[in-house]
Amino acid sequence: MRSENAFYTLIIATATSSRFYKIVIHYKHLYAAILVTLVSIGLLAGAGVWVVKNVATLIRFRRVQQENQTLKEHYRSLQSRVATLEAESAQLRQMAKALGLNLDDAATRGKQPAGAGGPVEVQSFAREIERVESEIKRLRRQLEQEAVRLATTPIGWPVEGPTTDRFGVRRNPFGEGYEFHSGLDLSASYGESVRATADGVVVYAAYRYGYGNLVVVDHGNGITTFYGHLSAIRVQVGESVRRGTVVGLAGSTGRSTGSHVHYEIRVDDRPVNPLTFSGNP
Repeated sequence: MRSENAFYTLIIATATSSRFYKIVIHYKHLYAAILVTLVSIGLLAGAGVWVVKNVATLIRFRRVQQENQTLKEHYRSLQSRVATLEAESAQLRQMAKALGLNLDDAATRGKQPAGAGGPVEVQSFAREIERVESEIKRLRRQLEQEAVRLATTPIGWPVEGPTTDRFGVRRNPFGEGYEFHSGLDLSASYGESVRATADGVVVYAAYRYGYGNLVVVDHGNGITTFYGHLSAIRVQVGESVRRGTVVGLAGSTGRSTGSHVHYEIRVDDRPVNPLTFSGNP
């Protein structure tokens, strides 16, 4: 049994001299010191583990924050693109309406969904937006092409008067027999405005035998319109005209029996009946 007065002696000697140091420690103090040291080491180890864990957590937290910020910015960008698509869609609907088309889905208009929900998949959302953008671009190109096609397709008549002579074989108004009439004759008062029936470019504006004063407008795709027997020409070769532009004034020049307008449509330089074109009564 250890005595209550037991001591431990610690002797410290240097290697270069004969001097030494002696430390006398009561055994209780030594045990207390060892215990404190062990406890301190345990505490330090625990603190180290805690610090390492918290540093790792903080790093993960920072990374998650950065990812969230990136996702927020991406989402805001997607929302901006959606707003742009909505504006583009509204423009397309207006364009289609002007062309007499309806892009709205009547089957779903005004219906409320029974329910909706679920997580937002940003990547899927982005891919869907890209698909819609591509579809809208394709639709815009089609509508623009359709607008050009409609604008350059002859519609209606250059004057409001009734038809006085038809397209095709007719009796010769200047003698006996029959002849081929390459257009329609439309009644018009002398000096009445004669208007282009589609957008195009003037390719002829001068006197031509049979037609008298003649204006020819090229509408592209092989389509041309002729306006004959004019008393005056109001356009020049190379001039761009729109549907409704006055190209001349009605008259009776050339091979004519009275004031009227000879209206002719050609496709690839072959006369066709103007009645076959959409919009003509």
